[in-house]
Amino acid sequence: MKKFLSLSLTFLLLQSSFCSVLLPSNTVAQDLSAIASKQDDALTNQTIIEMVASDFSQEIIIAKIKSSKNTFDTSAAALKKLKEAGVPDTIILAMVQKASGMEITTTTNNSGGNATSVTIPDGTEIKIVNPEEISGQKVVEGDALTFKVVEDVKINGVTVIAKDSLVKGTVSSAKKKGFMGRSGELNIRIESTQTVDNQKLKLRASKSGQGGDNMGSTVALTVLFGPLGLLRRGKEAKIKTGTILSAYTDEVKTVMVSN
Repeated sequence: MKKFLSLSLTFLLLQSSFCSVLLPSNTVAQDLSAIASKQDDALTNQTIIEMVASDFSQEIIIAKIKSSKNTFDTSAAALKKLKEAGVPDTIILAMVQKASGMEITTTTNNSGGNATSVTIPDGTEIKIVNPEEISGQKVVEGDALTFKVVEDVKINGVTVIAKDSLVKGTVSSAKKKGFMGRSGELNIRIESTQTVDNQKLKLRASKSGQGGDNMGSTVALTVLFGPLGLLRRGKEAKIKTGTILSAYTDEVKTVMVSN
């Protein structure tokens, strides 16, 4: 009988040891959970830039910032890069608040009042003006250009793009005047502007957005002859100061407008 009890006790001890090997303790389980948590990617400045470029709404991005870990760089230089990349001020503010441990109070409605949702259709016309002369003799391919919106752009009486908003463009090609009467040539792209709630809005230079000149979200605007205010003095291609051009929205965009 004693021998039987001894064997039973030995079996139970071995079984307990075997189970403890197979079944991790609470501490081990917690450690594994912590390791898995650390493997989750924290938000970075580049993550936010990519989300904005992918047309996530500001509400979604701010919600993600609120609920996620981050390694945001909020130095002056980093904030400048975010702005240049088209990240809205509301999102930049949320990043700064999150990085500093503050409560995120920013929303897509900066005034704190009621807001109306307005949709800008694709192909909406925007009148823009160049504040400085653009000459094919002075610019080269890749040069950045800046235009301004001539007047408020309204949808159903609601302003969605404010007058004097900056419009970004680039020089797609430029040829200087040459010998044997060769004329200069100048091609530009109209690329983007900002809505009243600080969202980046893609633009193009043609109404339909169809044809061989499409390049992603931009369309080459060729300026070679009389239209669009082009002057060819001495066979030089240029757009004089104050020339008004037409640009068109290259996407559908929902804007939050304060009442």
